[in-house]
Amino acid sequence: MLRIFNLRVGNRLYSVKASKKDAKKYTDTINLPKTKFPNRLTAAKREEQERLVLEKKIAVSYAYQEQRLAENGKPTFVLHDGPPYANGELHMGHAVNKILKDITLRQRVAHGQQVNYVPGWDCHGLPIELKATSTAQNQSAQEIRKKSRAFALEAIKSQKEEFSSWGILANWQKDNIYMTLQPDFIVNQLQMFYNLYEKGLVYRDLKPVYWSPSSRTALAEAELEYDANHISPSVYVRFALNPSSFDIQDKQIYALVWTTTPWTLPSNQAICYNASLEYVLVTLSDRNQDELYLMASALMEDFESNTQLKCEIVQHLSGESLSKLSYNHPIDIEQSNMPFFEASHVQDSKGTGLVHTAPAHGPEDFLVSLTQKIPVKCFVNEEGTYTKEAPDFLRGQSVLDQGNSLVLERIAEDVVHSSKLEHSYPIDWRTKKPVIIRASEQWFINTEKLKSPAADALEQVEIYPKANADASKKALLTQLQKRPYWCISRQRAWGVPIPVFYSRDSGKVVLNSTLIEHLCNLLRQEGSIDFWWVKSVEELVPANILRELRCEAKDLVKGTDILDIWFDSGSTWSAVLGKDKIADLYLEGYDQFTGWFQSSLLMSIAARECSPYKALFVHGFTVDEKGYKMSKSLGNVISPKQITKKYGTDALRWWVASHGTQHMSITVSDKLLQQAAENLSKVRGTLRYLKGVIGDKQSAEKLIPTSDKSFLNRFLLSQLVEFESEVEKLYNAYEYNRVVAYVQNFIANQVSAVYVHLIKDRLYCGDDQEILAIRQTLTHCYQQLCKSLWPVVPFLVEESWSYYDTTCAAFHEQIVRTEPEWRDNKATETINAAFNVKRLINQQAGDVNTWHLAVTIKGKESGQLGLLRELHSPLGEAFSNSELCEVLQVGSVTLSQSNNDDLDIALSTLQTSLCPRCRRYGLEDEQNTCQRCSDVMNAKN
Repeated sequence: MLRIFNLRVGNRLYSVKASKKDAKKYTDTINLPKTKFPNRLTAAKREEQERLVLEKKIAVSYAYQEQRLAENGKPTFVLHDGPPYANGELHMGHAVNKILKDITLRQRVAHGQQVNYVPGWDCHGLPIELKATSTAQNQSAQEIRKKSRAFALEAIKSQKEEFSSWGILANWQKDNIYMTLQPDFIVNQLQMFYNLYEKGLVYRDLKPVYWSPSSRTALAEAELEYDANHISPSVYVRFALNPSSFDIQDKQIYALVWTTTPWTLPSNQAICYNASLEYVLVTLSDRNQDELYLMASALMEDFESNTQLKCEIVQHLSGESLSKLSYNHPIDIEQSNMPFFEASHVQDSKGTGLVHTAPAHGPEDFLVSLTQKIPVKCFVNEEGTYTKEAPDFLRGQSVLDQGNSLVLERIAEDVVHSSKLEHSYPIDWRTKKPVIIRASEQWFINTEKLKSPAADALEQVEIYPKANADASKKALLTQLQKRPYWCISRQRAWGVPIPVFYSRDSGKVVLNSTLIEHLCNLLRQEGSIDFWWVKSVEELVPANILRELRCEAKDLVKGTDILDIWFDSGSTWSAVLGKDKIADLYLEGYDQFTGWFQSSLLMSIAARECSPYKALFVHGFTVDEKGYKMSKSLGNVISPKQITKKYGTDALRWWVASHGTQHMSITVSDKLLQQAAENLSKVRGTLRYLKGVIGDKQSAEKLIPTSDKSFLNRFLLSQLVEFESEVEKLYNAYEYNRVVAYVQNFIANQVSAVYVHLIKDRLYCGDDQEILAIRQTLTHCYQQLCKSLWPVVPFLVEESWSYYDTTCAAFHEQIVRTEPEWRDNKATETINAAFNVKRLINQQAGDVNTWHLAVTIKGKESGQLGLLRELHSPLGEAFSNSELCEVLQVGSVTLSQSNNDDLDIALSTLQTSLCPRCRRYGLEDEQNTCQRCSDVMNAKN
């Protein structure tokens, strides 16, 4: 910025002559802005206007950009849609997600790039199945599927209409969408399943998995939520060691373990220890002193604190010495020689350093069973109740409801201490009820083989917003590394069947490529995968394939599991984009670090050894003004329909742009929505004013400012070049909150407070050539504002444009860009120099009408004075008709040279009346109007 020092202000006189009274009205001789574009709309009129814009302009814009931008040389920008769930009404989270995607797409189109966007829906899964079966129990799989499909399709129809009403850029007219229940989608999914099976990345095994008794199905990690206030028993249980374990006479020795799942004790098969820890034998203060208890020495203090039992050490033991110990099962008395195993998962952070091991109910326990070749005993069925193989006092009882208390009653004398523990516990994300870990035959993806290449691929992925990029990438990598094996089978009816058969005798998988292709052909013919549940093995497997498989139909059993819905959605990139294409962007909420971002990555790495996306945009979740998550139970839900009805669709979109990108908690409140509507109203007022000034759309030839000598015009055009560049940069960084703030600031300052304010005299009272130049300049300004605003508020821009371009052409059909030659450093430097002087004058002028002021400015020609002379060429004489007078908004300016490096500025008052028409120029004696106004009126007459 230029700086001006040593301001010296002359005496200012505040009494001036009144202007001459003139009965003649000059209003009809002034060029006032005129437009039929309304300043505001009633709710009913706004709704009708949105409908018209939607039908006539927005509905066809996706197909138009496909055709127009196909051959422009730029690569197509691909945004792959993470499928929302086809379940119920849309909420504010949907609005945030879909509108952020739409802004992303529209800004690319506005800058001349073709986009590829196919909206999708996730159609399978338990919530839909539960709603479909809520009216009747014990329905057949076919009945469940029929009702589930109908429910999903109805939800999609409703959601699609609302998405479209928000102006979402997509090919809605041709219904170019994807659904995970479509035959082509399922064909692709079956082929991918077999591809991964052939690679050995998909396999079937007996493993402990998260199991939801309330849903009666296995769950993946991404299908879990955590109840931070769950209450579990906290129990220290003793296991009697065999006498031969120690050379201690007349003492009963017990291994002390800590557990929060007593219901798993019937399945106990071992006790694990850590060979690197030190252990101790202790007596307990209120127990028989002939009883000794084994625990890790590092955890003795923690044990005393939790139980209020004092320990006295009798003997120290190395962890390695525990390998030869054995114990008696606490419930099954027939198991009297149970082993101790060394295991690295045993740590000295909590418990006793000795871990109860039930391979059917824990991942680490299961790995021990594989290494040590001990049995995996599971006494719990799909409903979470004990089976007939369980001890008789437990059979038929729920493990979560009665299991803990029944087991503790049975082993009461071996319970050293019992209390309650409030802790975070996994629950089913759909039913919100606790889950258990339970061993069962399931299908898995071998994530261990995929984690390393997936992590490498993530290093090349850009993450937005940039402010949180490092933390977001770290979170995703952490989630990936700690992910256990991925269970992809579910025991439900509404989903894609796992297309396998099993040998009736051995239980082995029977599958080959010919069988998969035959099932895919059947699917194409039938139009639905329902046949899997209807047809028999004989109908599903033709004779030629049976011969190839070297078996008979009677030897096969059809699989009944379906694929995890994360397998469905994780394969969408392949079905929608094609096997070779990589999306430029995935844009979803941060919960998808454990969900779709991760499942898509793992599936793409497994299938083609690369990431499915080049960049991720992560947004937050909506909360009310108090920070609470929106839920029906709290009564704080605000639906998008409520907002669009009250404030309009663009107000909803403006709120999303303003608040949806910079915080992980996105506040929804009437105050913020009202603020969005008010900001939008100001923007509308500016577009209306500009439209009133520029009139109808001018030809391209008339818009070329060939010989415009106005520095203000050149200054604004130069500012538009910077404006376009900065807006595009902010859009490309997905900083939409900064986009709307920057546009608002540009409108309020460069456009309204500076240019429009300073050229009003010239616009209202100037000659035709001056007015034409202003119209040309403001036309470019109007077009650039429309371009910057269209991604956020397309309804307003298209409505405004319809009043500007009377040929009915839509804004999305336009190519708007600034020209490099508009960048004018000289004009910018000159106008800024005048602004510096103007600020100093305004500081001293007080309440005086500055058009009554005469300003004298002295300085060196080689300094600031030289710049001011570009706007006011004569030296040494007062002059009122210069652009410097216009910028300073003063009656006259006198420039003169001095030897001072800094400018000297003096103010005095003109003793003349102002012209009643322009209220700028002074009147000579007997004049009714100033000479400029007289000339303009005479020319018009």
